[in-house]
Amino acid sequence: MQLDDAAILGALKHYFNYDQFLDNQFDIVRRILCGEELCVVMPTGAGKSLCYQLPALMLDSYTIVVSPLISLMKDQVDSLRTRGIPARCINSSLPLSAQQEVMQEVAAGNVKLLYVAPERFGMGAFQKLISNRPPSLFVVDEAHCISQWGHDFRPSYLRLGEVAEMLGVPQVCAFTATATPRVRDDIRTLLRRPGMELLVAGFRRPNLAFSVRECAGAEAKHRVIAELLKTPLPTIIYASTRKNVEQLVSEFHCIGYHAGMSDAEREEAQNHFMNDPCPVLAATNAFGMGIDRPDVRRVIHYNIPGTLEAYYQEAGRAGRDGEPSDCILLFSYADRYVQEFLIEMSNPPKSVVEALYRVLLAKSAAIGSVELEYTASQLAEWIPSAKNDSQISCALTVLENAGYIARGFRSQNCGTLAFPEDLGQLQQLHQLQNTQRSRFIYRVIAAYDWKLSAGIAVSIEELARIAGLTPDQVKRVLAALNGDCLIWKPPFPGRRITLLKPEETELAIDFSALSEKQDFEMGRLNEVIEYTRTRQCRQQYLIRYFGEVAESWRCESCDRCQNTGTISGRPPTEEEEEVLRTILSFVYSHQGRFGSGRASAILAGAKSADIVQGNWSYLPEFGALAEWKQNNIMKYFKVLEKMQMLGRIEHGEFQLLAITRTGVEYLRGRGNVLLDFSPPALRGTVRRQARKNAQNIAAAASDGDLLARLKLLRRSLAERAHVPPFVIFTDAVLEQLAAVQPENTIEAMALKGIGRAKARSILPYFLEEIVTWKNEQQN
Repeated sequence: MQLDDAAILGALKHYFNYDQFLDNQFDIVRRILCGEELCVVMPTGAGKSLCYQLPALMLDSYTIVVSPLISLMKDQVDSLRTRGIPARCINSSLPLSAQQEVMQEVAAGNVKLLYVAPERFGMGAFQKLISNRPPSLFVVDEAHCISQWGHDFRPSYLRLGEVAEMLGVPQVCAFTATATPRVRDDIRTLLRRPGMELLVAGFRRPNLAFSVRECAGAEAKHRVIAELLKTPLPTIIYASTRKNVEQLVSEFHCIGYHAGMSDAEREEAQNHFMNDPCPVLAATNAFGMGIDRPDVRRVIHYNIPGTLEAYYQEAGRAGRDGEPSDCILLFSYADRYVQEFLIEMSNPPKSVVEALYRVLLAKSAAIGSVELEYTASQLAEWIPSAKNDSQISCALTVLENAGYIARGFRSQNCGTLAFPEDLGQLQQLHQLQNTQRSRFIYRVIAAYDWKLSAGIAVSIEELARIAGLTPDQVKRVLAALNGDCLIWKPPFPGRRITLLKPEETELAIDFSALSEKQDFEMGRLNEVIEYTRTRQCRQQYLIRYFGEVAESWRCESCDRCQNTGTISGRPPTEEEEEVLRTILSFVYSHQGRFGSGRASAILAGAKSADIVQGNWSYLPEFGALAEWKQNNIMKYFKVLEKMQMLGRIEHGEFQLLAITRTGVEYLRGRGNVLLDFSPPALRGTVRRQARKNAQNIAAAASDGDLLARLKLLRRSLAERAHVPPFVIFTDAVLEQLAAVQPENTIEAMALKGIGRAKARSILPYFLEEIVTWKNEQQN
């Protein structure tokens, strides 16, 4: 298609109301629009969804997005639809009539983004739809699921390459938040796109300080946590087991969260965490999906995780607002055995898998049905060799991946609902629908009528749709009315098992591949151990692991960067003096508005999500220190706070930066700063460009260019006042002065950006320069 940068930016504004892209987004969008096939690896929060959503909206036909989870699919579609974007999804949670309605919309050309689960491609009606109306772009989201070496392997993803070939889809792109080199190779191979270009970006988080604390055992870990919690901060403590979570809750009286809790208990814990100004929560890795609290200041790992992918994803929930935050891993070598046990549980031996299959066949024969409703705990009681119900769950996954069983979702399970009373009288009694109970009774009777007398099989989700309530509200209504005006038998609490090959009594499974998978997971555990022992910058180690080019980049915040024998108590260089004054001037201009993380990002010219979405890139100081990396700028913020030139003021739940009297004195040329680190290397290309720009301005000024002369005057005044040039006047103000050429204060005050204070103190110099220039032009 015909590409124009302005058209892409216009589409970004039109569809998403953003004025600019985050880091890396524009390049990806442009390349997709040019027809390139990309495998994009970007962490959560870096804006990878927009990278395929925007091209999808600009292409002629529609785009299919393959997504593994109904909840993720629904969140994305809901978000797009609130923007007026024609997005739809088809999944098993929708009634058949709703699925057919969506397919009709696609066939009519009224849908631009269609989200589906990978299993959908095995269904005849859907195959017919996409054969008749093929998409222009095929996007595989959460693409790590395609690889058995990924952390959430889904066998249904394996056919996607075949599907794309069968459809003749011209362009396939894959997106994931975490993928090792082996997984990335698998993605390209299994999608049958060996030439797919790899792009890894966005893993650097300069505001996060990673550290590892060696602890002899649980007692030492508790001492470290107790010491850390003396400073109240929003905190998540991740532990590997429910037992450890419960111990932490008991010891520190914090919020607990794990998969063994009821839905209501987990929801209450989640709400407490989101609404408490300074919560401490202990959780297993069940906590995190959909949690978007930006001001988590500390993530502590009580146990080592099984993979670096899991660690980075969990630790990365700290500091999403860009402010300095800590990621602390408590390392005890004994934790390795916990993870080895968990790996063993998730890779059940051949004997357990075969015993489980025999039990399923026997139960099926006994009841005369291939549909079975047994929980993992029940099945574990019939298999003595199984170590626990977790091992049974994993054995079920092995059978499912091999095609011997299929498992439904809990949301699809049906309970039995009956109304034994007179339906007409009951409906009339509740016709006002002025309570949740009345609305439920009236609408359910209207939907099912006489069938309710005998009883019907129906899911919670279907009842919620009919009654116009949430599933949780329906559960509460049913609990309150059960045994009163209705009789409700709740659905099976687990996942229904369907035997797909009951005639096959022997398993044809490659158990050697399962053994290889276990060895692979042990290898990934060893990588976590290596991370705890590395002598290099922690973040450098992590981003190299994920495949992003690190070169000599260092975070300057982790425990390794902070212990490198740095210089103590040296005076700043001339360039560092300018950095310090720029920071102080920025805080002086925006007193109590920003924290150091956001302020450093603005000065560095970063295009992170919070900067772009907050429109901070329009500030005149944006990019004022672009030749300095953000992680280095933050070091100077820390020094200025340490020397009490910057302080903090309370703003609601946050502490924001303010300049102190000492800082103001330093701006005026009085006072000294001593630095305890070596001068960082600058971005040479930016410095060369800055020098070139200065030379160009000087040359233009000598040729009689008014704007260039005003810029030279500004630099002179800035050097005299020991402040950055933008503090005198911004480029926008100088451009207005050069265009309008006012000769007095009244004319100049009509221009945007000139306040009364500067009109008195600074403006006269510029008016004098303008008059001089005009006289020269006349002569």
